[in-house]
Amino acid sequence: MNEITQETVAPVQTDVPAGAAKPFESSLTSSILSAAPLLMDVKLPMRVRMGRSKLSLRAITQLGSGSVVELDCSVNHPVEVVVNDRVIAEGEIVIVGGNYGVRITQIAGVPQAEAQLGTEHDLRNLSDKLK
Repeated sequence: MNEITQETVAPVQTDVPAGAAKPFESSLTSSILSAAPLLMDVKLPMRVRMGRSKLSLRAITQLGSGSVVELDCSVNHPVEVVVNDRVIAEGEIVIVGGNYGVRITQIAGVPQAEAQLGTEHDLRNLSDKLK
């Protein structure tokens, strides 16, 4: 006679509250959030790009004190705030206590390709493609 036995398997319990994200789903998010306070004091070089100009090597070697280089923008043209070779904002030149400054008028938008990456799964796929 063949007997069939049935084993009872107890469900695995975790310490995750009901309705909360599972640990493997939010590990990237939680690691980013835990690292954020540490990164807030990191100093990054920032540049303000007022305009551009192309000069020949001959013209550059002839520059001296008092030379004027004409840029491709007008006085009312917004300047670009650049961090890590990325434009992060636009603004206008102001004078603050005898020093130049930039009043931010517009924060740059997130590129569409980056906006579509919303999940850890998407980030892992992108990482694999870049390898």
